[in-house]
Amino acid sequence: MFDLRPPVYDFSLSERTGANSHAILLHSALHLFNAARWSSTVERGKCALRRESWRLMDLGLIPPSQVRGRRYGGIQSVAISQICGSMNRSNDFDRCFHPLSDRLRGRWTNIAIARSQAVPLPPVSLVQVGCCYFVEDGHHRISVARALGESAIDAEVTVWEVSGRLPWEAQLPLQSVLQPA
Repeated sequence: MFDLRPPVYDFSLSERTGANSHAILLHSALHLFNAARWSSTVERGKCALRRESWRLMDLGLIPPSQVRGRRYGGIQSVAISQICGSMNRSNDFDRCFHPLSDRLRGRWTNIAIARSQAVPLPPVSLVQVGCCYFVEDGHHRISVARALGESAIDAEVTVWEVSGRLPWEAQLPLQSVLQPA
């Protein structure tokens, strides 16, 4: 059968120096991006076969009247598998944070290059609703971290207290949201 896993790319430059190092980093970042785009296609097909949603949940579907309160949750290390939605970019990434469009390539590869050079990046901004986290800022950083095989990311968290049934609870079971295949 076909191997559907994307290839793993080496970002280390320990033996590489000189003018070609940036070109090598860019080439590796582009390969990683293309592998993530391919994975989005595969994930979409698998979800179609299982009759599951491949989309990120949209925090904007919660009516403002349902939000009882908000509080600062601080800087935390959050498992990437618990990030299951977006505040405003649900159409740019799938539920596994694979990029859905080639127009995301530039920013995505710049972040991948920065990560490969150990450039410190700010924590992502997340909104916590129950056990799910929604991205306010940092979609590309989460996507790159996931593509690099990381399991957690530093985040500045705001916790929302919400009353009533959440709009996506009727759409799909929580297990399929928190643990995408």
